Amino acid sequence: MFKNFLKRDLFFCLAIGANANNADEWAKYAEKQMRGDRSRSDIEMTIKTPNWERTLEIESDVEGKKLALSTIKSPAKEKGIRTLRIDNNMWNYFPKLKRKVAVSSSMLLASWMGSDFTNDDILKASSMVEDYSHKFLPNIKKGKEEYKVIENTAKSNSKVMWPKIITYASPSDCLPRQYSYYDKEDKLKRVLLFKEIKTFEDHKVPSYWVMQPLDDKKKKTTLRYRSIKFKPTYKSNHFTQQNLTDF
Repeated sequence: MFKNFLKRDLFFCLAIGANANNADEWAKYAEKQMRGDRSRSDIEMTIKTPNWERTLEIESDVEGKKLALSTIKSPAKEKGIRTLRIDNNMWNYFPKLKRKVAVSSSMLLASWMGSDFTNDDILKASSMVEDYSHKFLPNIKKGKEEYKVIENTAKSNSKVMWPKIITYASPSDCLPRQYSYYDKEDKLKRVLLFKEIKTFEDHKVPSYWVMQPLDDKKKKTTLRYRSIKFKPTYKSNHFTQQNLTDF
């Protein structure tokens, strides 16, 4: 069965790659592979700056496109800090202070726990499929690899942090190898690299992510996905403010 899945997967990738007008299908395929309908991920986040470095272990739960909950498992200093998203509303909970703090929309681009990922990134608040329009640009070659280039432009009715994101995708598996993020002035602000494609429960996912801000190249944050379950079962109160504080 697994071999048959891989054959279907490859044939689908080849099929959408053969159609130069099928940028929407490339985006849908990548999002389905990387996000699924729901998931539970164990993630190792390493934050590097010129002055310090630290590693967090995180459990990330996602249900559909509107519910997300992240929990820091270690180190002890940050253990138990949680971030919850319900639709467009977000909260942080700090157990040592027994304090819940609302995350306003103006804070979506703020750093999450001092990393180069934002609140919006961690809670997967934006959907490339639903919030952006897609079109192919000319292919580009980097080193020995040639990539399909997709311009993702924010739809007029979407509330996203980045007006434009450029995807560099591998024709071999239709998955992204790089996102380039542009601000309202059309300036490139950061780059997210995707590496080490692995299979988790029939989903092919880049398991190693590197976020590089371009205004300070001495900083970077990496994510390593150690495990991903794409069919977890969550209790009805899992993504609630009560569970945020009473877990």
